[in-house]
Amino acid sequence: MSFSISTAAKGLGMGLAEVVPGVSGGTIAFITGIYEKLIASLRHIDSTALGHLRHGRFGDLARHVDLWFMGSLLAGMAVGLVSGVFGITWLIENHPLQVWAFFFALIAASSVMVARDLSRFTWQAGVLMAAGAAAALLITSAEPGGSRSSLWFVALSGVLAISALMLPGLSGSFVLLLLGMYSLVIPAVRDLLGFDLSAFPVVAAFAVGALIGVFTMSRVLHWGYERYRDQVLAVLIGIMVGSLNKIWPWQEVLATEVDSSGRESVTFSRSVSPSTFANLESNPVFGTDPALGSAIPIMVVTFAAIIAIHMWAGRRDAIVAAVDDAAAHEG
Repeated sequence: MSFSISTAAKGLGMGLAEVVPGVSGGTIAFITGIYEKLIASLRHIDSTALGHLRHGRFGDLARHVDLWFMGSLLAGMAVGLVSGVFGITWLIENHPLQVWAFFFALIAASSVMVARDLSRFTWQAGVLMAAGAAAALLITSAEPGGSRSSLWFVALSGVLAISALMLPGLSGSFVLLLLGMYSLVIPAVRDLLGFDLSAFPVVAAFAVGALIGVFTMSRVLHWGYERYRDQVLAVLIGIMVGSLNKIWPWQEVLATEVDSSGRESVTFSRSVSPSTFANLESNPVFGTDPALGSAIPIMVVTFAAIIAIHMWAGRRDAIVAAVDDAAAHEG
């Protein structure tokens, strides 16, 4: 086993996605084919792993949690997060419609292709997809709540945010926004990085909640995948489809907030048609130019490219499987 450039590249995509409000790193893991492996690796961070660590059995620890995979993925995510802060953030601020058009087409096309992984499409799968889509639509359409500063609620928000991060289609940062915790948790993390120790209780409570969420959600998802793979897959596909509401490029801004540096960001918006968007009297952050000349081509090209990549990957996997099968018979 060694460092994997391919896994790191997928981690890079996950890191970049987490910088974009409303886009989930779990979605990128799902559409790049590492979702099940990631959930399985997280599930193995358990008492056995702690025992290996405590007794210095680092080789056993590496094998138990698939450390090379996790290390490669986390390294890529770290680079993606740092790059995204400078690159994606700049693009969102200066070309929001084009960025959202890209992500909308990416997730829409991937939802179609991932649906092909179902062993067979049944009425039950259709109902579960609809339920997942409805749940995601309700969540992404909800108005953000007021801030709460109790440490127990900070910890609970950590559980819910990390659980959302592990589900394709739901963003951890968006869940924090819904809970009214975004304006408390994010500044606290920034303050602690600036060596302001007064922020430590909030960050510590959130971290404890996040750890609980990782341990719990990874086990629930792994258990579901092992026993009810098609049903779980159908729900996750539905969540991806329902979340498209949040990243539809043309949004009417209903509420914003200004951070300490004077930067205005959207906290609540609703999807509208391009024509309605163009006729808005004012629209903070997004403006009123629908930019159809660039947004539509970006959506079409991205959608076509994702379909082509998935089909190429499917043919490649089929060829590799056929070669391996032939080699096994010769042996």
